[in-house]
Amino acid sequence: MNHRIKKHPLHLLRGTLRTKMLTLFLCLIAIPLSLQGMITYSKFTTSTEERTAEYTAQIVHQINQNLDRNMEEMKRLSLMPLYDNSILSILRELGGSAQAPLYLSTEKRQKMTLYISSLSYSRPEVKGIQIMSLNGLVFSNLDPSTMKAQVDLRKEEWYSRVLAGNGASVIIPSHRPAYYVDTSLDRYFSVARLLREPNTNLPLGIIKIDMKMEMIDQILTNMPFTKEGSLIIGNQQQELFYEKRENETTPGYQALLQETAGLVHPGQSGRTISLQGQRYLLIDNVSARTGLTVISMIPIDSLLKDSNDLRSFTILIAAIFLVVAGGLASYFAYSLSRPLVSLKEKMLQVEQGHFHERVPVSSADEIGKLSEQFNHMVEEINRLVNEVYVISLREREAELAALQSQIHPHFIYNTLEAINMMAIRAGNYDVSDMVSSLGKLMRYTVDRGDGFVTLAQELESLSSYVRIQQTRLGDRIQVVMEVDESLRDAPIPKLLLQPLLENAIYHGIERQERGGTIWLSVTRDAEAMQISVRDNGKGMTQPELIRLRSSVSIPFHQNEASSSQRTGTALRNIYQRITLLYGVGYHLMMDSQAGQGSIFSLRIPIENEKRAMGHVQSLASGG
Repeated sequence: MNHRIKKHPLHLLRGTLRTKMLTLFLCLIAIPLSLQGMITYSKFTTSTEERTAEYTAQIVHQINQNLDRNMEEMKRLSLMPLYDNSILSILRELGGSAQAPLYLSTEKRQKMTLYISSLSYSRPEVKGIQIMSLNGLVFSNLDPSTMKAQVDLRKEEWYSRVLAGNGASVIIPSHRPAYYVDTSLDRYFSVARLLREPNTNLPLGIIKIDMKMEMIDQILTNMPFTKEGSLIIGNQQQELFYEKRENETTPGYQALLQETAGLVHPGQSGRTISLQGQRYLLIDNVSARTGLTVISMIPIDSLLKDSNDLRSFTILIAAIFLVVAGGLASYFAYSLSRPLVSLKEKMLQVEQGHFHERVPVSSADEIGKLSEQFNHMVEEINRLVNEVYVISLREREAELAALQSQIHPHFIYNTLEAINMMAIRAGNYDVSDMVSSLGKLMRYTVDRGDGFVTLAQELESLSSYVRIQQTRLGDRIQVVMEVDESLRDAPIPKLLLQPLLENAIYHGIERQERGGTIWLSVTRDAEAMQISVRDNGKGMTQPELIRLRSSVSIPFHQNEASSSQRTGTALRNIYQRITLLYGVGYHLMMDSQAGQGSIFSLRIPIENEKRAMGHVQSLASGG
């Protein structure tokens, strides 16, 4: 059918194919290249921020894990006095109140000092470990000249926290303890615990472990950070534990508190904030064990240095490619249009019914592949046309044969019925059963129908066939049927199962003197019906199996010369019917071993016959 080409107001659509291709190439090249720099810059910038955020988050998480390990070790260390009865005895002697006596023998003081020194042994991160009675006496591992012998605990800021901890470990932020008498301004953070009498739970004293800030510096030794950034460690009360800034201009803890709502924003790690007129990438991590928050702030400008260089380089490359692409577009427009014109001419000839036309393939690119696919399509169309034609002829021959087989069917049925009655009168019940089964089998076979029956009808006919064979072979043959009851009303092609059993009997069981067993299995597999026929007959050798597999897949119209050889004809008929009705995804499968038997299985969709016939019609129409 010819269609008039509708005119379009755009001049582009009225040009030749080469003009259209050249214009299209230039547009496809110029527009992406003009946007490529901006898009690449945006993507690279975003990717850089994301990678930096992810990498920094891993580092911050690792720092918090290292802090957790150190803090857990200090917490465990603060429990040790509770397991030493001598230390507890000394604390009991000093009393559990501020009014307890201040005197303690030299021996007991020395014992306390040695015990505390043993706790601090090989712990360079610990400044000092102090055990204090409630009346303010201080015992420490440090030189007595650097320590006060007694302090007023009530004046210490950390003291109320320890009491509020009620025996649990308490992490105290950066502070300067009053019991140190040295003139340095060094600050420490601590882990402290209220020591209680194990039996009465009465308070006995306090253990306080002061840790150096160098411990955090040691954790950060192998952690790379940008020089423009800063690292802050605080707690849930917004108190500072540690702060590291590479220069004084970098915003730190105070700036973060003043210009934001707090140190921690749950679920917002990796966000961008603005401090002192500059944008920063903020990454934080909160420890579930200690409640400490590790925060890293990186200036956005430092992250975008590479992005700016990439933007300039991309603009230069885009300009060069635009010039080169213009020349290549002209060349390819001509090269691509030439084989397309040839392909168009061949398509017109095929449209007129010349299915022997082929397109010469002169390249291995997409156009060459298109030409190859076109040639393959034409070959396939030609094959399908011939196949449908042959199938149509064979269907007519089959209809004619069916008509011929129906000549006087009532006469044959009446004759069989008469033989059946004579056998019953004579007491030959085996003959009666065999004649009755033969009559049912003939009625089922001769009945034309529409090519489809239910599985139950097919099994009923198959039972008649089996009774005939069992009458003929006696105990030499056993047939076991296992059928999924939910499939009995499912439609299947008529006379699909009998050839499989017939093949198993004649080529497997009958040739064995001892006979054998045939197993028929019909099961459901998702939306398909799985049918298998297995026997323990003589089986086949591997060369025989290979020849049989090859022969069943050959279409009948391609093997007319060997039509006199009937080996595998029934199996080939099943293979061709299944493929024709349901497509190449469904076919007959077979396996066998000499002396062990054979198995034939096929898989068909659980669908109605209209859908199967629709597939045949689509093949006939070339769909």
